[in-house]
Amino acid sequence: MGFRYDMQNKSTQAQAVVRQRDREEKIREEEYKKKNVEEIKCNRTVKNGDYEAVLFTKGNKNLLELRVSGSAIQNGPCGLIDEEITNWLCKTGSSFINQVKTFETLIITSNDVVNKELITSWKNLRKETQASE
Repeated sequence: MGFRYDMQNKSTQAQAVVRQRDREEKIREEEYKKKNVEEIKCNRTVKNGDYEAVLFTKGNKNLLELRVSGSAIQNGPCGLIDEEITNWLCKTGSSFINQVKTFETLIITSNDVVNKELITSWKNLRKETQASE
């Protein structure tokens, strides 16, 4: 805490009380931030087809599953052949994860990537429809 000009003509006891309140308020703010700002995690998922995928989560909530097709990985102009796909998917998804409102499964195809860059807006990527049970 820096010098508080509003306390310069107050008694030593009043200054001590205000300093203690300032410390307590700072601790409460830090605890609130820790509780409400959970880190978004990106983890590789199990392969269920001809694709590589990562799952973005925040706490216990799934935010987004981002997949890249096997043809996009092997297609020369995409530039993903020598790339670490999990890291690339995490980096690519991180650029728009805060804009995702509901859980979706998005698929990046060979038409969406050129030279390791996503050229299609994430909103226009192919969406995987979930089969109803």
